[in-house]
Amino acid sequence: FFYILAFIKLAFTICFYVPQILLNRKRQSTEGWNIWNVILDFSGGLLSLLQIVGDSIDMHDFTGITGNWAKFLLGCISLFFDCYFFLQHYVFYRHNRTLDDSTHAKMPITMLVDFYENQELV
Repeated sequence: FFYILAFIKLAFTICFYVPQILLNRKRQSTEGWNIWNVILDFSGGLLSLLQIVGDSIDMHDFTGITGNWAKFLLGCISLFFDCYFFLQHYVFYRHNRTLDDSTHAKMPITMLVDFYENQELV
């Protein structure tokens, strides 16, 4: 039963990433799309893979990778699509954004602070 759920999760993950890749490709732009979500997703996938490999090395037993194939595949799929999103954002369509670089250079916390500072009190 859990293998079926794991397979469904992997299928939904792929179905989650593919439309965004196709939309970015069709528009030839990543404008209006936040790269920080991809950065966080990439770090989560990388840390998940490092945990599996680290545990397997520590225990001198690599059945942790084969025994939890869903987590391993999910991390690999996540890293693959995130790398492609990085390529789209920073290489393929970097010149097709109309927003200025200062908008993209701000970190999310700074953007939140700017947003709340510009709000009028009721």
